[in-house]
Amino acid sequence: MLVSYPAMFYYDASESVPYFVHFPDFKNSATQGDSISDAMFMASDWLGGMVASYIEDDQDIPTPTSINDLSLEGNNPFKDDPDFQLTYDKDKSFISMVTVNVTNYIDDQKTVKKTLTIPELADKAGKKMKLNFSKTLTEDIAEKKLRQN
Repeated sequence: MLVSYPAMFYYDASESVPYFVHFPDFKNSATQGDSISDAMFMASDWLGGMVASYIEDDQDIPTPTSINDLSLEGNNPFKDDPDFQLTYDKDKSFISMVTVNVTNYIDDQKTVKKTLTIPELADKAGKKMKLNFSKTLTEDIAEKKLRQN
């Protein structure tokens, strides 16, 4: 189950880890990266863990803000913090969508036995496709949870 959220990538060459990443749809979100590819990887990893945590804790998952409604300056996470000023290179900073497969982050170690009834046609089709019925149901429920918000 894929999810996508916009992220702000602030670049500051004077920092030991030059990319600071912020997701405006999640309060107090932050990760970093040594390079663009590292920052993208770290952002995807952070997003996967955070959305999985929301699902597992039965919290409302934020609706992604349209990337077109964001700006690096206007959505600066420290703009109202008198004790910290975010400095960044406007030419090397950017906004990007970050996508992750949340299924890879959901803790599926705890299982609960459920007995259910499905139409024979669905059973035959699922067996023919060699579906794992439990996994398919789990992914579908998680996806419905995401769409619900």
